[in-house]
Amino acid sequence: MKKRLCYLFMVVLCCTSLMAQDATEQKPQSKGEQVVNVYGWYEQIPDDLIKAFEKETGIKVNLDVYDSNEVLEAKLLAGNTGYDVVFPTAWPYVLRQAASGLYLEIDKSKLTNYKNLDPLFLEKMQNADPGNVYSIPYTWGLVAIGYDEEKIKKLVPEGKQNSWALLYDPEVLKALKGCGVTLLEDPLDVFLSYYIYRGENPLDPSLKKLREMQEDLKKIRPYIKRFGTSLVAEQLGNGELCVVMHWSGILSHARSKFKKMAEKTAGKRSQMKIMLPKEGTLMWIDCVAIPKDALHVDNAHRFIDFLLRAKTAAGITNTVYTATTIKESYPLLKEELRNNKAVFPGDEYLKKVVLPEVKSLQFQRRMSRAFASLITHKE
Repeated sequence: MKKRLCYLFMVVLCCTSLMAQDATEQKPQSKGEQVVNVYGWYEQIPDDLIKAFEKETGIKVNLDVYDSNEVLEAKLLAGNTGYDVVFPTAWPYVLRQAASGLYLEIDKSKLTNYKNLDPLFLEKMQNADPGNVYSIPYTWGLVAIGYDEEKIKKLVPEGKQNSWALLYDPEVLKALKGCGVTLLEDPLDVFLSYYIYRGENPLDPSLKKLREMQEDLKKIRPYIKRFGTSLVAEQLGNGELCVVMHWSGILSHARSKFKKMAEKTAGKRSQMKIMLPKEGTLMWIDCVAIPKDALHVDNAHRFIDFLLRAKTAAGITNTVYTATTIKESYPLLKEELRNNKAVFPGDEYLKKVVLPEVKSLQFQRRMSRAFASLITHKE
């Protein structure tokens, strides 16, 4: 979930390397300590989950958070991370990080709850981590569009209100000018969803087609307020933005919070709606992995095994509205979540969902450069 601009990568790498070194010098740790150092996505690991694990095991959880795969990757490449458990996204991050030897093998004999994993997601991971050797698929979600219903009904033709046209049709964006439109800050999310909108194969490795898509996207750049995730859902809910690209779970969580606030204060309800485009969308899968320099490997496995419990997984989804790969957790979910089509759209829609399995490193690099050029493009 959760990515920053790729062209900032080297800057982040240098900074985080120094930070990791400082942290190690300030807090030296040994392998025998009853501690597990976890590096996870912002607001995706509930406090009550951590407290429950600590009470049950006596193992202290030190949790740090990040909001982009690039930040995590920079720390992994710098080495001496100080972390025992991390949560990389499958494509392309687990694919290239595992191949680069950045993770330890998962010892499945230490995971009594491994059987709770949905085989569907273990199968989906084969192209990123063959044999599920270095990672465990854990949470998943879809790229969605959040929008202000009242504004969209006034400004956008009905036939385009359930389409990627809300973000990619220049005529629609002209009508929304000044309204506040955002895109995610990840090249895969932006480019591949645009491929889907155009009816093109999103996994086409053609560099010529990529250049065509880049030129097309330049036409909408003047109407994009910003690229990112920070406070996007909140700003949509309070009316500062009108159309955003974001992850369905985070949008659903924000909408629920605004609804509860309105009920408590008898205030006006947010007009936030969440839509999965009719053309189809992208799926992301975040995994659990153990860095190669982890000090507390046994504790890491105990923490991971705790995550694989149905009750734990249901607690995560019920709290942060992010789906997990633990199928046994679904009956334990709140009814509003089980019926939330933005989070669980059903088998029919999932047929139109694409996993961004972009394997060519050359294509990834070209797409990253094209994306950086798009962000800085001005007309």
